[in-house]
Amino acid sequence: MRAVELGARILLALVFLAAVLGKLRTRAGFEGFVASVGQFGVPPGWVGPVARSAVAAEAAVVVLLAVPSTVPAGLLLAAGLLGVLTVAIAAALRRGARPACRCFGAADAPIGPRHVARNLTLAAVALLGLLGGAVAGASPSPSPATVLLAAGLAVPLAAVVVRLDDLVALFAPHPSSRPTRPAGRS
Repeated sequence: MRAVELGARILLALVFLAAVLGKLRTRAGFEGFVASVGQFGVPPGWVGPVARSAVAAEAAVVVLLAVPSTVPAGLLLAAGLLGVLTVAIAAALRRGARPACRCFGAADAPIGPRHVARNLTLAAVALLGLLGGAVAGASPSPSPATVLLAAGLAVPLAAVVVRLDDLVALFAPHPSSRPTRPAGRS
């Protein structure tokens, strides 16, 4: 079960690191994220503090997951934060709002059900990691093979999560560029 915990740690640390870096990479990127927070129903006076708190919580997840003794706290914080973000997305969707998903910075894809599914899946990964760590208990450090297996699965999965909107856009059906034939001709 140590591999499950380690895989969850790596996956979540990479996803949250990408989220923090994407938002803080440029001033315009952070300002875009702050502006998007208001579109989720956060009262105007709370937008800035909520946005800064969200980025701080994401950064805390990365730090907690990097330190072996704080991994359980990091997994719990990740699950809790993902739960809050999922509720915010679902509430916005119920209101008919479709703000841009600024989860990883300056993306402009509107939120949708896939973002709810993504966050719920990541929350489940955090909880599985917590369970894996509890079952493994005070077992020794993972073997090199376990580390390779966990990283070999977690790294590409993190890339898929971070680039999900781009992948959806890439594989989404596009209107045909084929000219239509005038009526009556064959």
